[in-house]
Amino acid sequence: MAKLTILSISVENLGPFKERQTLELRVTGRRPVILVKALNGSGKTTLLTALQVGLYGHKAISGMKRTEYEQLMLGMQRKDAVGNSSVEVLVLVEIGGAPRTLTVRREWRRKGSDLIESLSIFEDGSKDLIFSDTWDEFIGSILPAELVQLFLFDGEKIEALANPERLPDLLRRATEVFLGIGGIEALGGDLKALERRSMLKNKDSSAEFESARANVASWEDQEQSLANELGNSIQAQASAKNVVEQAQRALSKYTAEAQRRGLAAYEQAASIRHTVVVSQKESEAARSALAEVLSDPVLPMVWLPSLWQRYIESWEADQHSRHSKLLAQEFKKRDQRLVAAMAQKLPKNATDAFRQALAEDLQQFSSKRPSNQPTLQDAPPKEAERQMEDGKKRLRQALDRLAATREDLDRAEQQIGQIPAEEQIATILKSLQERTKEATAAEAQLAAITTRIEELQTNLIHVRARLGGAQERLTTEFRDRSLEAKGLEASIRARKALLLFKDKLLASKAQWLSEMITNEFRNLLRKRNLVSKVLVDPVSYQVSIEDGKGQELSMDRLSAGERQLLAISVLSALIKERKGGRFPVVVDTPLARLDQEHRSSLIKRFFATVSHQVVVLSTDQEVDGIAYDTLKPYTNSEYSLDYDDGVGSTTINKTTAENFA
Repeated sequence: MAKLTILSISVENLGPFKERQTLELRVTGRRPVILVKALNGSGKTTLLTALQVGLYGHKAISGMKRTEYEQLMLGMQRKDAVGNSSVEVLVLVEIGGAPRTLTVRREWRRKGSDLIESLSIFEDGSKDLIFSDTWDEFIGSILPAELVQLFLFDGEKIEALANPERLPDLLRRATEVFLGIGGIEALGGDLKALERRSMLKNKDSSAEFESARANVASWEDQEQSLANELGNSIQAQASAKNVVEQAQRALSKYTAEAQRRGLAAYEQAASIRHTVVVSQKESEAARSALAEVLSDPVLPMVWLPSLWQRYIESWEADQHSRHSKLLAQEFKKRDQRLVAAMAQKLPKNATDAFRQALAEDLQQFSSKRPSNQPTLQDAPPKEAERQMEDGKKRLRQALDRLAATREDLDRAEQQIGQIPAEEQIATILKSLQERTKEATAAEAQLAAITTRIEELQTNLIHVRARLGGAQERLTTEFRDRSLEAKGLEASIRARKALLLFKDKLLASKAQWLSEMITNEFRNLLRKRNLVSKVLVDPVSYQVSIEDGKGQELSMDRLSAGERQLLAISVLSALIKERKGGRFPVVVDTPLARLDQEHRSSLIKRFFATVSHQVVVLSTDQEVDGIAYDTLKPYTNSEYSLDYDDGVGSTTINKTTAENFA
């Protein structure tokens, strides 16, 4: 960063200065202040103006048109002067540690009613024509012209800077300049000009190219839209699956609960009732079969085993009796045949005796057979036992069948009892129906989303194919134009990035300015508790003040001196942002509105520290007494502007040097 020191200024034929007057402004050591005292009208303001216009010409007067500037300079020219008016500033410029001593001479001469201004730059006693042409750029690179009044200013007018409506623009513009944001804006302007030239160059062929680009952009938009919708649909599908699973789980759970509460029995009621009827019929049939089995005449003997044994014995006795009777009958027939045969061969008595013997034998045989034994007419015991065994088997089968049918009937009747009533099942059926609807609706939603995903995937494949074709056409048929278009797009993005960078840079600097202005203001104020913070909004750069209680303090409540100190605090912060000491500070009438305490603060905390070179243009009473003593340790030299009323001009005189030893 360059450093500029004003070594001297010479003024001729301007204001009260008639003959060439030179003010030496060299500073040495740690005494940066040059004190110039004068009565009113002796040339302090002329000197300030001469420094401004000598270095910057018409650009030094902010907001003034060129014609107004010429009128100002015409008004400052002396009517009684012979020759041209001039300001000559000898400066020392240090860039990268290399010093250059330059003489900046600006001269004005009348030509009719017009004013002709000329600028010459001398280095080592020779005029540098090229430097003369480029001086404005050179001095602007050290301190832009629009900020020169922040360094070379009128103390009585500086209070106007503490205007809430003016401060934001001043702070913002100064910050932009100090941060080099002008370079960012210039770069943005260059990019915009490049874009404009490119558009003009391609205006004839741009229609077809733009049509092709629009076609590509259209397919890109469609692809992006489909891809976004597909992504959203896939997420919706996952969500719908969860909903379906939850609905199905709820339905299954409620179905199980409904079954437990009689739904199953209700659904099977007809079948259960039919089972009851069939079981009843089978039970009746079983009872009939049992009755038939029980009608078997031999079956009761199963339950009378003692009687059965007697029956067997009686039956055997009966059989013996039957056989004995038959045998007696056969014996009788045989005896008759024997008697008949014996009668033919033997005498009658012998035959009679024989007959008698046979009769007695037969009688004896017959006497052995029981005569009172009842005659049994039933089946033989073995046959009866087979019938009994068969009857027992059929009886057991009938009983088993009857028991089985009774069991089936009991179970069916029990199930009948579990069938809920219609009114009971209605609530269950309604809830079940609602859950079924929910599950069905969720499944339908999932199916719809799945179908839409399939459609989107198909459409996406189609759109990407069309996009590829459009891009290939754009690449092959408009290759050069496409590259240029990409360059333009990059240029637009770069301009947006520059604007964003600028805003963020300004926002970050606003915080720094808030802290700096607060510190400077509180250091200068006598009433330290009057202000706690000076806030600079990071976007609008609006300035507000908080008092010691954290409440907003209107600037109108500040006195004129306090507003002047606020303005000087702002200038001090901006100058220190410029890394201070790099450009001289010249202040005209800085202490006029301040009380003694504020004057001391300003001298110690502003004049002594704000720059490596500070020129104080003061009235004779402004820096006097305590103020003079306070400034003295920082004063390098002192001059007076002495106006001779008889001659009508001012001379510059140096005060005795030993006073500052």
